[in-house]
Parts: sequence; C-alpha cells; structure tokens
Amino acid sequence: MTHYPPPAMRKLRVYAFDPQAATQLDTARISHATIQIPWEERWEAKMRPGPVNEYFEVIDFDPGSGQFYDPVDLNDPHLLAQDGLKPSEGDPRFHQQMVFAVAMKTVKLFERALGRKVYWCPQWDVKADTYRKVRKLRIYPHGLREANAYYSKEKKALLFGYFKASMTDPGVNLPGSWVFTALSHDIIAHETTHAILDGLHRRYSESTSADSLAFHEAFADIVALLMHFMLPEAVTQHVAANGGNLSQRSWMSGLARQFGEATGGYAALREAIDDKDSQQLPDPTLLSRTGEPHARGAILVAAVFDAFIGIYEQRSADLLRLADGVGRSGSRLPQELVQRLTREATKSADHVLRMCIRALDYLPPIDVRFGEFLRAIVTADTDLIADDPMQYRLAMIQAFRRRGILPDKCLSLAPDSLLWETPRGELSARDLLSVVDGPHALDITPQYQRDKGFTQAERNRKIVWNWLMKVCSRDAHWVDALGVVFDPQRGKDYFAGTLFAGKDPARPAVEVHSVRSCRRAGPDGQDLRQLVIEITQRRRAFLSPDVQHEQDQLDMSDAESPPGYDFLFRGGATLIIDLRDGKLRYVIRKRIDDNLRLMAHRRFLAAGSDSLTLTYRHPDGRDNPFALMHRGI
Repeated sequence: MTHYPPPAMRKLRVYAFDPQAATQLDTARISHATIQIPWEERWEAKMRPGPVNEYFEVIDFDPGSGQFYDPVDLNDPHLLAQDGLKPSEGDPRFHQQMVFAVAMKTVKLFERALGRKVYWCPQWDVKADTYRKVRKLRIYPHGLREANAYYSKEKKALLFGYFKASMTDPGVNLPGSWVFTALSHDIIAHETTHAILDGLHRRYSESTSADSLAFHEAFADIVALLMHFMLPEAVTQHVAANGGNLSQRSWMSGLARQFGEATGGYAALREAIDDKDSQQLPDPTLLSRTGEPHARGAILVAAVFDAFIGIYEQRSADLLRLADGVGRSGSRLPQELVQRLTREATKSADHVLRMCIRALDYLPPIDVRFGEFLRAIVTADTDLIADDPMQYRLAMIQAFRRRGILPDKCLSLAPDSLLWETPRGELSARDLLSVVDGPHALDITPQYQRDKGFTQAERNRKIVWNWLMKVCSRDAHWVDALGVVFDPQRGKDYFAGTLFAGKDPARPAVEVHSVRSCRRAGPDGQDLRQLVIEITQRRRAFLSPDVQHEQDQLDMSDAESPPGYDFLFRGGATLIIDLRDGKLRYVIRKRIDDNLRLMAHRRFLAAGSDSLTLTYRHPDGRDNPFALMHRGI
C-alpha cells in the first residue's frame, strides 16, 4: 500500500465576519474566508468527528430542543477535497466547523507569540490537594437559547447562544430570524481568548479594580479585532475602497455587527475607532469617568487599534504618498499598490497582536492594571527586539497617553523609563541555578506533546514551591522582592490554605500558579528563551478597616479564630528568568502586605455601581463572571 505524507495545513471555510456580511452587496465578496490550521502532528491523536482534537471537543447538544446534532467529520474525503463545508446558517455541522476552525486559529496565534503550547486553566481537586489538568476545552455551538455567548470557568467550556432578531429594530437582518453567535468570527475569537487568558492568569477574572474585569474584555476584543486584518481578502477590499486609509469606521473596525444590529443596536456591538475632537484627539479624561467593564475596556481597545494604525502608516508611508495622487481623490488604486498595502496592513496587525500576547508573560499574576499592560508591552518587545527603528513602541506609548492610560511610578513616558526594573544587589541567580542544575532539577526540555508538557509543568511547579520554602523563605531579600510572607509569626495575617498548605497552620501558604518555559523568535533571527514563574498568596480581607485590624491580630492556630471574611486580597509576583545565562531578569510584584492597595480594593468593592464588582465575591467560584457580563450585550 502506498503511503502519502499528510498536508502541512488543514483548510476550513468560515464566515469572515458573520452571516450578515454575505447578504449585502458591498461585503458579499469578502464574507467568506478560508482558515488554515496546522495538520495534526504524528504524535497527536487523530481528529475525530465533533470535531475533537488535542485542544477542543465540540459537543453539539441543544438544551432548548433536547436534541443532539450529528457531528461533522472533517476527515471525510469529500470535505477534505473542498476545504470543509460551505458556509451555511442552516447546517449545524457547519456551525461545528466554524467554531472549531476559528478557535484553533486563535490558539495557534497565541502559541506562536508565546513560544509554547496553550493549556487550559486546571481544576482544583480538593480531595487530592492538587490541580487536575483540563486536556480539552468543550465547545457547545448551540448551548444557549438566548442572546449570549460566554466562557464557563466551572464547566471549562465555550457556550454559544442563538436567538431571534428584533422584530422592530433588526438592522439588515430579517425581523424575527435566528441569529447564531457560533457563526460570528468575532464572538468565537473573543470567547476563546477568554479561555486562553484564564489558563495563563486564572486570577484575572476576579474583580479587584476598575481595570481588572475590563482587561479581560478588552484583550479578548483586541484579539478578535486584529484577526480581521489577517484576512487578506477583506483587507484588500477595504484598502481599495478607502485609498489605503484604515482609520475609517467600517466592517473591519467593528465587532459582532450582526449581533449588534439584531439586538436593536443599529451597528456593530463595539467599535475600535473612538470619538475624537476637532483636532482628531480622543478625550483623555474618559477613562477616569468610565467603570462598566465593556465601556472601559473599549478605551484600551481603541488605544491598541490607534497604535496599529500608526504602525501601519509608518510601514507604508512611501506607499501612502504614492496613493495620495492616485486613489484618495476617488480614482481606483492600481492593483499592485493595493496588494502592497494589504501586505503592510496584515504584517502590522500580526506584529501588534504578537506584541500584546507576549506582554501577558510580563504582567503581575493578580490585580492587573492598564498602565502595567503598557509597561509589559514595551518590556517584552524590547527583550526580543532591542532595536526599534520604526518606533513601534513609541506608537503604542503615544496611543495609550492620548487616552489617559498612564503607568504608576515611572519617571517619564520614554520607552526606557517604562521597562520593568531588573533586580540588583542581594538577589543572587545562584539559588535559581541550583534548582536548574541540582538533583531535583527543573525540566526545561521543549515538549511537543501537550500531555507530557502539562506533566512537566506540574513537576516543575512543585520543585519551585519547595525552592521557595527552603531558600527564599530564609532570605529577607527574596521575601521583600517577591512581596509574599513566609514568617510563621506573621502567618496569622495572611490566610491562604491552598497549594501544599493547611498541614501546618503556622506557615502561610504560597501558591505557585505556573512554571512556563518558552522560546521566542524575533524577526531577525533573535532567540529568546525564558522561564516564567507565577506565585501568589491570599489574605483574608474585610470591608471594615476596624474588623480588618481586629482579625489581623488573631492567631490562625487558635480554634476560635473565625474562618469568615468579606473578600480575598491577593499578592504575588511574576519571575522572568533568562535561560540563556540563568539571570533573573524581572520580578513583577504586588505585595500581600500593601495596605494602600488593600484600601483601594476595599473602596472599589464597597462602591458597587455598574461595574459588577460584587459578582466575584463568592469564594467557591460558583458565580460565572463571563456569563453575567455577556448576557444581552
């Protein structure tokens, strides 16, 4: 029997935006796209009907009708020959193909930028006192009969809803027609990003400040938005129609247009191009007056999109000068010029998205702020690409500054002033090297099989925890740098009881969230290998400062010490180690004993308002933040 090598890529047809674009003359030609995702490697399980692969398990059960839909088999020869099913609103099997293809494309974008495999947020096993891996994320294309779609932290699943368009204000949709969120490219990418971000930073879904929930929403929108500009067919038409100008509102700058119009919104659900004054400048005070997560997150999205436009214009300045006399007066641009501008737009979008994704490793593990995201972007990009002749980082800084997004405790907004500080003095890298080189060595060998990679990460996590307990807990300089508490005499103040804790109530618990090794490649062959460690600690907190002071004085070993608290206050740090020389490059921390931050957290929770701050106060995780935030938007 003759054996043939498998193809490099699997091609699947999808809606480039959503089904609504296929019903309008100006967008019908770009309404469909073909997504390419890597074919399964030899060491990966063969894709099964569903589709089911290493990352996802699509389960098409409709609880509204109690019906299971037949799963699509993407390995069927007829489907392989035609790049999957043709886009269709009426075929549930295409809905399965659509959610799978876009979700996988999103995962692969993250993996390329991060330099490692994507893993889902593990589940805590109380009985075993450890985390259990979540190998596959479930996707339910028809999981809800309502205008909603969300990532479920509890179910470890993506649930997509369907609903009837408004009878009175349906936009260009047929009044009362069915609208499927599983057919929106934007919504699928958005929800998949929520799941990936939860796997990277599981505490970011907690409400700790006005920025915390908004960041989750904004980052998911940033990914969905920039993916528009990675569809060459759509970019080509937009460039041709607008003379190379990308700064005008259109299908490209809006998110989930069909959803927005079908629910009576008259336009896209959210828009990346914000309002500006007569001098084309945004309102820098708007951020301080905005608390609702989606609205606040939209300001961050607008900043990143503005930076993307600036970078695109920098890359294509010579081409745009040629376009001034050819296309911007109304005549058509030459096709060759359109194709060159398209390439510059797609490259710019890809570069900005990678800048944003890489920055996720350079953020604190808890209580993220918009200004810290800017510092993370600048630092991560500088680490990989030291020279910045096109001033991409300056474009990002300028866009953030225009919208009042400013980092704390920085000398200036110059790129070198925004870099995270490198530890100096008493912190020795020898302690870390002993972990790498000792008998219980960290395993930093690249893993291509996800199961083995998760096992490796869990083993490394336990090794790092032991190192923290044996080395760092005895070194005052490490204790100060990490921002956590190891002193048994002060353990009473910082109730934790999570990983490897509880057996000795006098020892405050420190949780090692993850130990991730990565290898990143720069555009000029740069090779950056890093170890990223996240540690956290939690502290009982109370809305009343007097009660807080009283409870902080109690001894945790006292049987009469009440276990209750109003909310959890967390501290911790992200450690970034350069594996090329074993140097500790950064310690990005939020101290557990920072009472000023505790006061700010307390005021934020007490304020309530429209920011859903109290949604996340239940300690057992039964509340679903994404379900509540996405319903009816």
